[in-house]
Amino acid sequence: MLRRILNLVQKEFIQLARDRFLAPFIILGPLTELTLIAWATSTPIEYLPTAIVDLDRSPASRALVVTLQNSKTFDPTVYLDDTDRIAGLIDQGTVTAVVVIPPDFESDLRAGRQPEVQVIADGSDHTAAAVVSASAEGAVASFGWSYVRQLAAAQNLPPPEIDPRVRVWFNEDLRAANFEVPSELGLMLAAVTQMIACLGIVRERELGTLEQLLVTPTRPLELVVGKASTALVIAFVFFLLALSISIFLFGVPMRGSWLALAAIALLMILAELAVGLMISTISGTQQQALLLVFVVIFVEVVFAGYAFPVSTMPEPLQFIANFVPMKHFLIVMRGIMLKGSSLTYFGYEIGMMAVLALAANAVTLMVFRRRLD
Repeated sequence: MLRRILNLVQKEFIQLARDRFLAPFIILGPLTELTLIAWATSTPIEYLPTAIVDLDRSPASRALVVTLQNSKTFDPTVYLDDTDRIAGLIDQGTVTAVVVIPPDFESDLRAGRQPEVQVIADGSDHTAAAVVSASAEGAVASFGWSYVRQLAAAQNLPPPEIDPRVRVWFNEDLRAANFEVPSELGLMLAAVTQMIACLGIVRERELGTLEQLLVTPTRPLELVVGKASTALVIAFVFFLLALSISIFLFGVPMRGSWLALAAIALLMILAELAVGLMISTISGTQQQALLLVFVVIFVEVVFAGYAFPVSTMPEPLQFIANFVPMKHFLIVMRGIMLKGSSLTYFGYEIGMMAVLALAANAVTLMVFRRRLD
């Protein structure tokens, strides 16, 4: 039995090596996409074009503009005398943010009142708008605190005693790449695994060699294992390449166990392999199989927490997300890489991935046997 499986695996690698288009498409394509996305997200969002409407024109208002500029998020490129042109500038995309400083800004500060500084962000770019909102709140709060301390010192009053200190764990610099790159790695790993697996059986059927394999001593179970073993090796090699790019090229931290991460990746690959083999079993052509893989991957992206947190979904959708292997894999991988957590903290996720892998492989084998009858 083992010899027949090894011979089948050898045949698969020879057949894959002879295909000059398939291997680069499946391996180099996702690696290129991962590299481009990591490159894009590793660069912080800085120096967004900003319009300044200073209606006070006082030393305090100018100091606030300098504080905003020093945050590196805002790049004052347009200075306005009134608010009439704000809508036009945002509609044209000339500026991403607008800061409106009200009249009597300095006098209100000196009188102990709280002037309202309006910050308008272009919400059509959600990511930039979120950065603008967070950076503006931090810069204005920092300026207000500093100004109050200066007033207290000038009037010989004790400075305020509240000194907030914010510390971010596991991603101190708030790099988007530390979150986005592992997410993209998980997505590409699922896509590569399913694409390789889905082409195994359907290619034999399309070429008319499936019946020839079945008349040999090779059993259906051995055929499935041989196809899965080939995809498992290729997918794991892809995972190692993608992980190396993420860590050594783009600086995503690896604080946990390499062995634990490799083990959870193998479990993820086994679960996604079954999905790909099932698609290969029910598909009539390779083109149909690849289209089904893309549909399945898009569904997994929605429920895996790749685009937005699963916890914010309605409860029925959160329940469905439990049956998506990528969702559990991303939780465990981020915990290992960013937090240095051990696998003991992820008993539920690992258990769900194991159950999904066993169930999916069992269903795949059952469907394949029925298709042969």
